[in-house]
Amino acid sequence: MNPRRLLRLYPAPHLERPIEGLYLGEEIARPGPDRPFVYTNFVCSLDGRIAVEDPRRGRRASPPAITNPRDWRLFQELAARADVLIVSAALLRGMLAGRTPEDLPIETAPAFDDLHAWRRDRGMPPQPAVVILGRSLDAALAERCGGLDRPVYFAVGNGADDDAAPAVEATGVRILVAGAGRDVQGQALIDALGREGFRRIYSMAGPRVLHLLLSDHVLDRLYLTHFHRLLGGKSFDTLLEGAALEPPASLVPHTLYYDPDAKDGAGQLFAAYDVQ
Repeated sequence: MNPRRLLRLYPAPHLERPIEGLYLGEEIARPGPDRPFVYTNFVCSLDGRIAVEDPRRGRRASPPAITNPRDWRLFQELAARADVLIVSAALLRGMLAGRTPEDLPIETAPAFDDLHAWRRDRGMPPQPAVVILGRSLDAALAERCGGLDRPVYFAVGNGADDDAAPAVEATGVRILVAGAGRDVQGQALIDALGREGFRRIYSMAGPRVLHLLLSDHVLDRLYLTHFHRLLGGKSFDTLLEGAALEPPASLVPHTLYYDPDAKDGAGQLFAAYDVQ
């Protein structure tokens, strides 16, 4: 097997293919107009770590031992398919302040020119919109979103303090009320985004938002990169954060690809699961 190519393990037949374009050809749409298609993506170690303590930043971040350019390529492809990205206020603040090495996708580096061309060819806007989840409105963050070259929304519950609403709306950021009380609710969020015309919704947020989407039964697909390393450690995040799901969420395989040499001889599996 060519170490720079992927091997499809599921569904049969097995075949080799390049990584570029892997997720651009995915079916990311619901068969009917009833509601949008919602998907998310994580990379984790074999012992389930998606984030570990970063002493330099004083917070948890994606483990350098498992992050890699090939997974990052597919992260960008999933963003290229989206109409709107779900992000947390904390993540966006970190990006805008330069505390994270990433920018909002789709990146403008030449390596991703094909993704921008893919969107242009389909009449899509240059960048997906962004919806920021929070428990309150933040006029300062809204002001800083002016340079994001894309539509921006704040989603809050109907119990959030609305004193900052005029200042937020004055920046061009739109406000979506998506839930009772101060917290955003999954079904209300997806319904509100659907009314805005968004059909493909990509959550870039973390374990608590994944729990939010699963508990309200609005997540359609989980993309999960299993990197073949064990990390250990006492301070870490895993996929889900929140109360036990009742009933538990059942997932079935959609696709599975083996990447044999992702980083220093360690491989990874690119898995996609459909939520039943």
